[in-house]
Amino acid sequence: MVAANRIILCGGGTGGHLFPGIAIALAIRKRIPESTILFVGTRRGLEERVLPRYGFEFQPIRSAGFKNLNISKKLKALLILPIGILEGFRLIRSFKPLVVIGLGGYSAFPLMIAAAVRRVHRTIQEQNVIPGLTNRILAPFAHRIFISFDLTARYFPAHKTLLTGNPIRDNLCVERRGLLTGNVRHLLVLGGSLGAHFINQLCIATLPPILQAHPEMHIHIQTGKADYWKVHKAFEKFDYRVKVSPFIEEMSSAYSQADLIIARAGATTLAEISACGIPAILIPFPYAANDHQTENARFFSSRGGALLLQEKEIEERGFTSLLNELLTHPEKLREMAKRMKALGRPDAADRIVSALFPLTSSGGEKS
Repeated sequence: MVAANRIILCGGGTGGHLFPGIAIALAIRKRIPESTILFVGTRRGLEERVLPRYGFEFQPIRSAGFKNLNISKKLKALLILPIGILEGFRLIRSFKPLVVIGLGGYSAFPLMIAAAVRRVHRTIQEQNVIPGLTNRILAPFAHRIFISFDLTARYFPAHKTLLTGNPIRDNLCVERRGLLTGNVRHLLVLGGSLGAHFINQLCIATLPPILQAHPEMHIHIQTGKADYWKVHKAFEKFDYRVKVSPFIEEMSSAYSQADLIIARAGATTLAEISACGIPAILIPFPYAANDHQTENARFFSSRGGALLLQEKEIEERGFTSLLNELLTHPEKLREMAKRMKALGRPDAADRIVSALFPLTSSGGEKS
């Protein structure tokens, strides 16, 4: 017998896939407190470190990426796929889910295919303007498709596609102390959950002059593990004014203080900073699949909430001048913040859960 409160979320690997899944899971647990939720993915991602903080179980499954690989690695991925699908069959048979939610990324593929064969209800959630390969392939097998941008609708069948926004975790934006309150300026630098070498190098080259020109300036840089010590040493002399973290666990605190963000253009980061209403300088990762980060950034920059800079166009002196210009014209940042806030969809997770479980109230009983 299938339990009405058992849900699997599959995919992940990076924060861009995992954190929307966590937001959906938290919204499900809030609406249906007795629900049993299982995350499925690979051991190569963030899942095993992050999910225990939220009280969710994790089950690894074998899968491998396929796109942009050489022939030998593609063959290896093809050999792993049927093993992953068989593991998916066993998981579905033992867990007996009511619904399987695919979060994108190659680790979602085996379980979603197993769910289709076993005729379990299937839905996918797409974070980016341009859908990833996994979600494009899985779309014909899904009962519902939740999208984050209206521009994405053209890639999926209209009759089963719903614009919800990209889910963010609850309470990320509950306390906004930033946006140029008093004389203190706070800059937040995010290279994504794994960091970004280009942005780290750019910080080392361009932020010391900013700190010298603006004695009130405070900066928090998320570097990823690889560049942490290098960036830490570069800013040691600035003491408490610069905080360097390999990964920021408490994003709500970081967002609450930020007057301006320098970031990649991952969909989850953009969903979070738009919901919080924080202006941004966006530097898309140029090698992202289908250049989807550029399209994500263009959506926000064309609407006035952010500035879009391509890596190849950035020159250190010009970048420092741009930062100085923004920091000395707070009215510009306030206008960008207003436009960014208007683009946010903080209720995206609730919209998805309402579509999945339309007959349940917040107390978990049928209405």
